[in-house]
Amino acid sequence: MSETEKPLRRKGRLVQGEGGAIILINEKNEGYRVNEIIAFIWYECEGKTENELVDLLSDMVDLEKETIRKDVHEVLSKLKEVELVETV
Repeated sequence: MSETEKPLRRKGRLVQGEGGAIILINEKNEGYRVNEIIAFIWYECEGKTENELVDLLSDMVDLEKETIRKDVHEVLSKLKEVELVETV
């Protein structure tokens, strides 16, 4: 099973900061300001695979899967790096 086929689980929590900023906070209490798309990807990680997220976003924004696959992969890599998403 490739990395893109393994289910993901979100970690941490989402809070609304000053001026409506979206902040994801990991279990080490480190906060990261993100945009709505990154927050959506983080939220949708629960039980979905990377491939399923690409499918979902592709349908939502009416873009080819290959057009957004790299971006989704980069966002997930960063979220994993700062311990806001893990592979299960």
